[in-house]
Amino acid sequence: MPALTPLAATGIGSVPFTDPQETVALILDTMPQIPYWPQMVQLGYLEDMTAQAARGLPALKIDVTEHLVRMDPALPRDEALAQFYEAILSGDLAPFAFEEQDARGFFALMEAVRTKGCPGSALKGQLSGPVTFTGVVKDAAGKPILYDRELTQAVCSGLARKVAWQAEQFRQVGKDPILFLDEPYLTGFGSAYLPMSREEVGIILTQTLDEAREAAAGPLTLGMHCCGNTDWALLLNAPIDILSFDSYGYFDSLRLYDQALGQFLGRGGWLAWGLIPTGEEFLQETPDSLWTRFQEQATRLAADQNRALKEILNQSLLTPACGTGYLSPEAARGVLTTLAELASRGQEWLASL
Repeated sequence: MPALTPLAATGIGSVPFTDPQETVALILDTMPQIPYWPQMVQLGYLEDMTAQAARGLPALKIDVTEHLVRMDPALPRDEALAQFYEAILSGDLAPFAFEEQDARGFFALMEAVRTKGCPGSALKGQLSGPVTFTGVVKDAAGKPILYDRELTQAVCSGLARKVAWQAEQFRQVGKDPILFLDEPYLTGFGSAYLPMSREEVGIILTQTLDEAREAAAGPLTLGMHCCGNTDWALLLNAPIDILSFDSYGYFDSLRLYDQALGQFLGRGGWLAWGLIPTGEEFLQETPDSLWTRFQEQATRLAADQNRALKEILNQSLLTPACGTGYLSPEAARGVLTTLAELASRGQEWLASL
């Protein structure tokens, strides 16, 4: 895994802004060490995480009017799968590329880095994870395609290539790629909303991650983001480099998985601390209160794991708890500027240890 800057700030997905170039300028200003491309969800459904992931996947149709992705009844399934696997076997990542109307923040970031540069060595992107994607997309009977093994395997392969395509684009502008799979659907793991075994979920995640590394044909740092509570051992045991979690709301839940967390940190895994809430709680907090909360949590985790605090901080990034897409523009801007301040404080704290 390429070297990361400890306690650097980066972002999670969506923003409420409508100008991609202005948004990217704000991101480059507030998180220059690991800028990310923003999902411009206020510009229409094509910017939704499910729609962004769908292009290039077999037998699916993006319905902009209904705001959903569904099986395409006009396309024979066998034919769609045959064409899809021909693309996979070709090794060409072009069929899995974003189009500009799907991800305007991605192309704005690429253009800004290409023409103006940025000081950091890495860029961060994201994509809907396989469990979330197949849990949201329904077949003709209204059942999630997650329970269609053949189609889910194909989706895993397609999402892996879409991750690899992003990584290739980042390398073309001279930056190390960091890609997060976003898995909010895993907050339902173990409930009636996600009646699958740990083994089944693990296979889906591992297939996607392993194929992404293989297709990327170069160094690739992979993370997984879950903005709610889940079976954290399931994620910690997956072949990821970074676990991205809502530390503001679920730090104590993560602590319960001390053995899996210890093994993850022991193999060099990093934590992306979602220390700034992206709901109405943000309005009740200040940079000082959030900073104190993070210091207490990091110190507690070091004690739990019987590790030096410096070791924990050296394997940490800082993020918002989730995307800011449904905050007001003013609040979202406040989240990003607060994050920049806390990242600066964090790096000063680490340097003092």
